[in-house]
Amino acid sequence: MGTISKATVLSVKEHGSEIREYTLQLGKNHYFEAGLFLQLTLENKEDYTRWPESRNFSIASAFKEDGTIKLIIRKVGVYTSRIFDELIVGSTCTVKYAFGDFLLPFFEKKKPICCIAGGTGIAPILSFCEQLVRDNYTDRLHVFYSFKNEEEMQGVDMLKSIVPKAQLHLFCTRQEMAELPNRRIEWRDIQTSNVDVTDSHFYICGGETFTSYFAKNLSAAGAENIYTDEW
Repeated sequence: MGTISKATVLSVKEHGSEIREYTLQLGKNHYFEAGLFLQLTLENKEDYTRWPESRNFSIASAFKEDGTIKLIIRKVGVYTSRIFDELIVGSTCTVKYAFGDFLLPFFEKKKPICCIAGGTGIAPILSFCEQLVRDNYTDRLHVFYSFKNEEEMQGVDMLKSIVPKAQLHLFCTRQEMAELPNRRIEWRDIQTSNVDVTDSHFYICGGETFTSYFAKNLSAAGAENIYTDEW
C-alpha cells in the first residue's frame, strides 16, 4: 500500500534549466530499500482515499534515520513544470513510498554490481551507492554513466568518492570535458571493461531505447541477472 507522508522542501539545486535536485524532509519516515521510487503529488493528501494526480520519481538516496530523501526531477511536461514552479524551499507536497523491484541482491554479496545509467537515470544508482557504502561492498560496484553536459551531470563527486577509479566510466554526450569521452555509452565499452558479463548483476536505468539496447546485448552475451528501470 505504501506510506503516505507530507514532505517539506529543504533545498533545491539546479542542474541547468531542465533538471533539479530536491531534498525533502518526510513527515513519516519508514524504512525503504535502495533503488525504489515514490509517487509525488502537489495536493495535500493524508489518507488512503482516491490518490490525486501525481508523478513517479526514483529516490536518489538510501534510507536515512533523519527522514531526508533526494529526488532528481527533469522538467518534461505540464506536471513537472508545475513542480518546478510550486516546489520551493519551505513548501510542501505529498509523497507515497516506496515501490518497485529495482533492488540490490538480498542474499548474494560477492558478485559484481554493474550499473548503466543515462541522464536522470542515475537517481536510483546513487541510492545504491549510499547503501553499498553502509554495507561495505563498494569494491563490487561498476558504474557507466552518460550525461549531456557538465551542468546536467548528477552525483559525480559522490561516484568518484565511492566507486573504485578503474570501475567508474563517465561519458559526456554534448560537451567536450577533459578526460571524458564525448559520446554515448556503447556496448563495446561494457565488453572491453573488466566486468564479467556472465557473473555480474546488471542494473540499467534510462529511456526505453537506452535500456533495451543494453539489455538485449547483455542477454545475447550470456548475462543472467539483468534489471531495468525505464522512464
